[in-house]
Amino acid sequence: MTEHVRTEAERVADALRDQIVARTRPPGSRLIERAIADELGVSRLPVRDALRVLEREGLVARVGRSIEVRQLGLRDLGELAEVCEVFDVVAARLAAERRSELALERVRGSLAEVTTAVERGDAGATARSVLAYRGAIADASSNPFLVEISTVLRGRESGAVLSPRVIAEHGAAIVRGIEQRDASAVDRAVRAQYAAARTAVRAEVLADLETKLTATRTAGVR
Repeated sequence: MTEHVRTEAERVADALRDQIVARTRPPGSRLIERAIADELGVSRLPVRDALRVLEREGLVARVGRSIEVRQLGLRDLGELAEVCEVFDVVAARLAAERRSELALERVRGSLAEVTTAVERGDAGATARSVLAYRGAIADASSNPFLVEISTVLRGRESGAVLSPRVIAEHGAAIVRGIEQRDASAVDRAVRAQYAAARTAVRAEVLADLETKLTATRTAGVR
């Protein structure tokens, strides 16, 4: 079988996806074809094709005549988290039941890369390692339809629901459950991961509100 050769458009899509997940292209930022082409050293055609791919994945959206990194509101995040949690529970349970030794090694190795990247503070490496880790669990399920859906869902989620630090902190329990073929333990570990993520999001929202209130009070005093 001939190995698939990645096209320029695929390479551009991969680069932009990494940047979006790593937040070096934050939500709401405009994506300008000419600027991206110059940055990546390609023509505008593969950039245009790559943006179509990312639009189908839900990572970018058309706003008028512009293309921007998609912004998710609190309601969007809550609804997305519901879908991601159910999906990740199913993927991890199947991985625990069906994984091969090779698939298990990939899961272990990819989680180690997440932890290392988070500790180093390397945003690009963190983004790539998180996608690889979640992809490795999906692959370990031995269900091609789940793998296909996982690719789209990981792109749509893009770190908005599960931060890399939450994954690094809770991944060991998930991997241990997969290693021991304990689907129930994996189920509990994934749900604990999402509970921690919800707590972190609430803390961030409250901190943001407090910052805004403080700024408003300060402006009022002046």
